Amino acid sequence: MNEARVRAVQVFNGWEGHFKKMHKAGWFPVEVNGIAQLFPSEADAKVAAYEAMTKHHFGDGILSDGERTSATRSKAEELFGAIFRRGRKIEVVRR
Repeated sequence: MNEARVRAVQVFNGWEGHFKKMHKAGWFPVEVNGIAQLFPSEADAKVAAYEAMTKHHFGDGILSDGERTSATRSKAEELFGAIFRRGRKIEVVRR
């Protein structure tokens, strides 16, 4: 079973941080623009690997709290009787 893990691998000039993704079995190095990064100590490599793994799994943070904007817009249209399009308010004719 795959599990999220981090490790530091000693290489010629320092340490590389590696992390495992939840949906893949292999180890992935910490990269910037496709180039694996070297760190001066094992602890620095593990911290960078943990941060890269966290960023991979959670992205840049929570973008929404789960409520759809269309539901909010529908409530607003019920209250005010208008449709909002690109900043303009268009009156709704009810029949």
